[in-house]
Amino acid sequence: MIKHTRIILFTIAISFLFVIPLPSSQKKQASVSADYGKYNFTITTLDGKTVRLSDYAGKVVLVNIWAPWCGPCRMEAPGFVKLYNQYKTKGFEILGVAVKTNDGDVRSFMEKYNARWPIGIKDDVALAYGTYGLPDTYLFRTDGSLIKRFIGFAREEALKPLIEEALKQVDASSKK
Repeated sequence: MIKHTRIILFTIAISFLFVIPLPSSQKKQASVSADYGKYNFTITTLDGKTVRLSDYAGKVVLVNIWAPWCGPCRMEAPGFVKLYNQYKTKGFEILGVAVKTNDGDVRSFMEKYNARWPIGIKDDVALAYGTYGLPDTYLFRTDGSLIKRFIGFAREEALKPLIEEALKQVDASSKK
């Protein structure tokens, strides 16, 4: 009798795992996708993680192709840090792709500017994106569509309203 009761209780407990709905945040993560098309890429970050642009589906993403020796790249870094710190918790991410450089110079740059977003080194991304000058910055919506490309220095003041507008769309879709 006790054995049968245990089996019944175990069966009921297991069935709840399949019947209880996932919290809405888990549902959203499971169903979010984005089509970055020709812009999708994979890099290994300096801390050894493999990341794909498509990993950021559901977020507003700024892809920055840059180099530590690039003057305009150094000029825009403080603005990127401000934007990242202000909007990271609201669904914004930066993915840095350093080119024509080395690990030590990138780490020094990151430390100097307090850049805490994922950064990797991969010249192939610049080739695939058709980059012909640095910096080259791309802002994407949550669905992977391109909002705007900035060739050269991307001002914080120009990015901020675009990011805010894209984040409003994130808020609106999460309320549905």
